[in-house]
Amino acid sequence: MSRKSPNLFLAFQISNPDLISNLRKVHFNCVQKENRLKDFIVPLETAHVTLNVFRVENERLEEAKLILQEAFKLHIKTMTVKAKVVTFKGLDMFDKSVLFAKPDAGIEYLQEIHNVFKKALADNNFTDYGYHTFNPHLTMFQVKGTRENFKAIPTECLQGMENFELGIQEMKEIQLLSIPKAKDGSGYYYCEDLYNLAEE
Repeated sequence: MSRKSPNLFLAFQISNPDLISNLRKVHFNCVQKENRLKDFIVPLETAHVTLNVFRVENERLEEAKLILQEAFKLHIKTMTVKAKVVTFKGLDMFDKSVLFAKPDAGIEYLQEIHNVFKKALADNNFTDYGYHTFNPHLTMFQVKGTRENFKAIPTECLQGMENFELGIQEMKEIQLLSIPKAKDGSGYYYCEDLYNLAEE
């Protein structure tokens, strides 16, 4: 029997206007190089960096919220990395199907938070859908299916962008977000819970 799809993820939202403006330039520049990419843009209204992806059945949702909050509050004050700013610089791709902005600084902080939640989920038998190696990224384009027989993002999209300073994002909170629920009025994911980094 195939396992069910994930329905929740933990992430921090991209909200810095200067960073979003530069991400919009990335969209524009890539579409200029390959017009068909316009159909595979990941909307900036949903811009985020994912920390953990997992599944929680409805009957365990409130339990999961409590477990994650307790894990967060227990470990956040003992984290060794305190810098709550993530810097994005340059672009990269996964298998020519995903083009993303790369975090350049603040990765250690993301790794620690990821580890805290990953352990809490595993200890309580929630199905984790993350990869073996945590690779934080901000998805800009994602090619799915074979529409118009277009299967690969051209590497030309990376040219001249390897060291482009995209901007910074201060992390004020982590969000528990729903995959299947309808997005909110701003076009962002439905938020089930928050973890306030200002309390650290």
